[in-house]
Amino acid sequence: MNRYKILFLVAIIGITTSCEDYLDRSPLNVVSDDDVWSDPNAIDAYMVTLYDNMQVEDFNYSVIAQAGFLSTVTDIAVRSYGWGAQNDPIVPSNSYGWWGYGNVRNVNVFLNQIETANVDENLKNRYLAEGHFIRAFYYFSMVKRYGGVPIITEPQEFTGDNISELQVPRATEKEVYDFIREELNLAISNLPESYGTAEQYRATKYTALALMSRSMLYAGSVGKYSDVQLNGLVGIPSQDADTYFKYAMEASEEIINAGFSLYNQSDDKAENFQNLFLDVENNSEIIFAKIFSSPDKTHSYDFFNAPQSFRVDYGNAINPTLSLVEDYEYIDGSSGELKIKDDDGNPIHFDNPYDLFEGKDPRFFATILAPFSPWQGGTVEVRAGILDNGEYITASNLTDTYGSGAEAVSIVGKDGPLTTWDPTKTGFYVKKSMNPTDRVNYGRSDQPWIVFRLGEILLNHAEAAEELGQSDKALTSINKIRNRAGIAELESVDIAKIRHERKVELAFENHRFWDIRRWRTATEILNNTQFEALYPWLNWNSKDYTFTIVDAPKNTRTFLEKTYYEPIPSGEIEKNPNLIQNPGY
Repeated sequence: MNRYKILFLVAIIGITTSCEDYLDRSPLNVVSDDDVWSDPNAIDAYMVTLYDNMQVEDFNYSVIAQAGFLSTVTDIAVRSYGWGAQNDPIVPSNSYGWWGYGNVRNVNVFLNQIETANVDENLKNRYLAEGHFIRAFYYFSMVKRYGGVPIITEPQEFTGDNISELQVPRATEKEVYDFIREELNLAISNLPESYGTAEQYRATKYTALALMSRSMLYAGSVGKYSDVQLNGLVGIPSQDADTYFKYAMEASEEIINAGFSLYNQSDDKAENFQNLFLDVENNSEIIFAKIFSSPDKTHSYDFFNAPQSFRVDYGNAINPTLSLVEDYEYIDGSSGELKIKDDDGNPIHFDNPYDLFEGKDPRFFATILAPFSPWQGGTVEVRAGILDNGEYITASNLTDTYGSGAEAVSIVGKDGPLTTWDPTKTGFYVKKSMNPTDRVNYGRSDQPWIVFRLGEILLNHAEAAEELGQSDKALTSINKIRNRAGIAELESVDIAKIRHERKVELAFENHRFWDIRRWRTATEILNNTQFEALYPWLNWNSKDYTFTIVDAPKNTRTFLEKTYYEPIPSGEIEKNPNLIQNPGY
C-alpha cells in the first residue's frame, strides 16, 4: 500500500466526545502511517482536514484586499476604506478564484484508501458518503467560478513518463454539474439523517440535499440565462435548464418535509432574525454550520465592521447601500422607499431621526445599523452636519464643533459620515452576525457561519418552482419566509419578487455576488452604477432632524461580461496546455 501523509489535528484528542464543529480544527503535525486506515480516530483526523478545506466562504473569506468582504463588489454595499480595488469603477475580475485540485487529490486519496480500510462496514459506508459530499462541494466551488473544469477522481501520481495522462482537459460545465449530482446521490444514500451531540456538525443526508438544492439551482440558471461557449466548457444548453430546476425543487422539498423549521424563538421579529445568526444550540433552521471558538478558531468580522465609535481599530468596512435599505419593504408590504419628504415635497422633521425607519421590515433592523440605531448600550450617531437658516454646514473630521458654550456640538456625528477616512460613506453599517453586546478585537470573534439553512432552501424551492411554472408552490415557500419575518404575505409571485426576497433575506451571507452572476444580471445591475447615501442633518434652531439623499462618495461600479467566469489560472495552463482559457481573458 502506498504511504500517504495524514494530517493529525488538535481535536483528535476528543474526536468522538467533543461537540466542536468538524470545520473547527487546525493541523498540528504530519505523519506517515500505513495503519492509519484501520484507525477510526486517524481516519476522522484526515476527514477533519477535508472538511476544513471546503471553501464555505465564511467570515474569513476575503477578496481583493484585506477586509475584502464579498458584498462590497455587489449592489448591496460599498467599501468604506479608500484603499482596495473594490473601489475601482470596474468590478475586479480574477479575484474570486478557488482552483482546489490539491484538495481534490486529498479527497481522492481518502476515497481510494477507505474502500479497503479495516473498519466496520457501516462506518466505512458513512466515510465514503462524507467523502463524496466533500468532493461535490469542492467541485461546486470550482464550477460556479470557472464553468467546466477537469474531473479527476483518482489520486494522480507522476511516474516520470506519464505527464500526458496527468494533463486532464476541462469537462463541460454541464458534465461537472452532472458529476456533482452523482456524487451527492452517493452521499445522500449513505449519510445519516442526524448524529448524536458529539458529532452534530458533520454532514448529514440533509446537508447533501442542501448542496443539491443550491448547486442544481445554479445549473438551471446557467442553462436558462447564459450562452454556451467554447463547445460547452462554459454555459449549459437551454433545453437542460428545467431538468436542473426540477432536481433543485425535489431536493428542497425533501428538506422542507423533513422536520426543519424556521427559527422562531422570540415574538420580537427583529430580535428573532438577529438571533438566528448568533444562536446555534437552539436553532432548528440550521442544516450545516461552521462553528468558531475563541481563541483557537476565530474570525475578525466584528473588528472590521464595528461602527466608528464602537471599534477597537479598523471597523466600518461594509457600508450597506441606500438601495438595499429601500429594498426592505414596510410591514404592510408597501414599497420600502424612505419617506423623507411630505406630499408637497417639503422635508419631514424628526425629533428622533431613527423614527424615519418606523414600520420597516423587521429584517432590516436585524441586518443594518441605521442612523441613530441603538447598539451595544449606546447609539450609532450618524450626522452629516448642521442645517442653520438654510445653510448646510459639514466638516472633514469628527472633532470640529458648531455653536458656542453649552450649545456647542460636533458637526459630524461620532460615527460619521465622512467623505474621507474610514467612517461610513452611505450612512449605514452592517448589523447581521455582529456581536450585539461586546467590542471584539482582531481574531477574537466566534459567531457561527451558517453554510446551509432552511431559509435559503425555501428560497431555492420558490425560485426553482417558479422557473418551472409552479407559482402556487413558489408562493407558499415565499410566504413562509415573509410570515417568519413579520411582513405581509404576498398574494401572487413572479421571478422578480422571488429575487427581491432572496436579496433581503440573505443579505451579507455571501449569496448576492453568485446570484447576480448566475442570473446574468450583474452587467445590468452594475452598469456605471452610482450608489446613494442617506445623510441626516441637525436643524440648528428647531433641534430636530431632516434627511437628504446624495451620491455616496465612491466611484461608480461596472461589471464586465467576462467576469461571469473567473480566468483559468495562467500557471495551470502552463502546466497543462489542454486547459482552454475562458472567454475575455
